[in-house]
Amino acid sequence: MIPKPTADLKWIGGDAMDRAAFRDKVTVIQSVGGKSSPRAALEKVKRSLPEGVLLLGLHTPDQADRADDILEKDAPCLVAIDASGDWCDALGVWKKPVNIVIDKTGAVRYVGLSEAGLKAKLPALLAEEVDESIEAKEKPDAMGAPGATDTKPAAEVKWPEFLAPIDPKSAGDMRGKKIPGFTVAKWVGQRPDPASRLVAIDFWATWCGPCRAAIPHVNELTAKYGQDILFVGISDEKENDFNAGMKKQKLKPADFKYPLAIDPAATLKEKFFNIRGIPHMAIFSADGIVRWQGHPMSLQEEDIDKLIAANRANTKPSAATGAKDGRGWAGAATTQKSR
Repeated sequence: MIPKPTADLKWIGGDAMDRAAFRDKVTVIQSVGGKSSPRAALEKVKRSLPEGVLLLGLHTPDQADRADDILEKDAPCLVAIDASGDWCDALGVWKKPVNIVIDKTGAVRYVGLSEAGLKAKLPALLAEEVDESIEAKEKPDAMGAPGATDTKPAAEVKWPEFLAPIDPKSAGDMRGKKIPGFTVAKWVGQRPDPASRLVAIDFWATWCGPCRAAIPHVNELTAKYGQDILFVGISDEKENDFNAGMKKQKLKPADFKYPLAIDPAATLKEKFFNIRGIPHMAIFSADGIVRWQGHPMSLQEEDIDKLIAANRANTKPSAATGAKDGRGWAGAATTQKSR
């Protein structure tokens, strides 16, 4: 069930929505905020939606103080301005724009769909007939939303075990062990923030044909699961060799929907994982424990779903812990006040 809209939301362009208002309709929540134009972003999404789908804009705390002037005169759709970030934290919405699709039962059905994904999934949701006796289930702790009525801690979810053997000629089996740290020599572009997400490292190189062949697959996984998993490509090539290899293979950073980094010292690749064959992917949870290893093309969506469920359940949400780790909007506010 969609986390309950918080009482401090400011609604523009229509009446406030409670949980009951999501019933019997298909809703796309689109987050906006920051220095980019929220109006333009929402108008673009609105044009791409089929008739009958409700668009709800969710303005994050980033630049929320100027949202009134921009949207109040002629909002392109109903907009909820979340100056505190409480509902954003409950929904798992951070600074990067993301959509959340709510079905007719009021349940979160999809998160982070591409424009093509929305076009593919929304007509089917509109065509669904809802049994009035079916109710969406309450999510335990609602991802740590403040004001949650259920104050009991969420039950621990057992981490899935993956028993497929790791070829010792390819890499060491480090599943169940804690990484010594997540460091690289240089990021290609801005350094990403894993926050409480899983981290999936794709060890690759520009000269490696199978590595390049896996790029579209990792791009697709990023588009679908980026809210819960930070995918990162790490090459142990020297910077000059990396740049030359990118040019030779006619690759640009924009071809990757996930962050890239170079680490000639092969800190994790060789010193921890003992990787001798690439591509090789390793996924570790928010507590730094390696949970999955293997060829990136062998990563199945059902395995990803299990990992995400376990990481969500076993990671202390920032709002519930006073955001001591600085995660989420509540954490950002706490960090800002302490400076």
